[in-house]
Amino acid sequence: MSHHYSGPNYGFPRGDARLDLTDLYVFPKPGDTHKSIVVMNVHPGVGVEPPGPTTPEPFSGEAVYEIRIDTNADLVPDVAYRVTFSPIREGRQFATLRIAQGEQAKALGDAGRTIIDGAVVSIGSEVHVAEADGHRLFAGWRSDPFFFDTAGALAGMTFTARCTRT
Repeated sequence: MSHHYSGPNYGFPRGDARLDLTDLYVFPKPGDTHKSIVVMNVHPGVGVEPPGPTTPEPFSGEAVYEIRIDTNADLVPDVAYRVTFSPIREGRQFATLRIAQGEQAKALGDAGRTIIDGAVVSIGSEVHVAEADGHRLFAGWRSDPFFFDTAGALAGMTFTARCTRT
């Protein structure tokens, strides 16, 4: 995942890299503009402060990863996609995708109609994609083709030519 280091002292929200939203992409599905593809990147693999690898677990079992959508330009969410994760057990983690609409989309929490339950999180090289009710869900570790001289950026933009790959 990308390293954007935007928190205090280049830290993560609540000190937990799994809660760090690094990128959000939304674009029409190629060949079917009535559908959208939404990509949310979280959890950079290496931290600056403190330096070194973050956690071995991709997603927090205590968080709700949420994307809210305003469909009528009134600045109020009409739809919310919510993903929650089980704690990691025996090297496995599972995801649940819910959709909340109307008043339920405005509220915080994990409420909503379950679309996908028990999707396997891709922790290793094997890709697991769950599909139901016209939705597809992939969650897991993947390398981001993002190269940047982090040390140089942190040294007042004095670049070192030592790029890190996330």
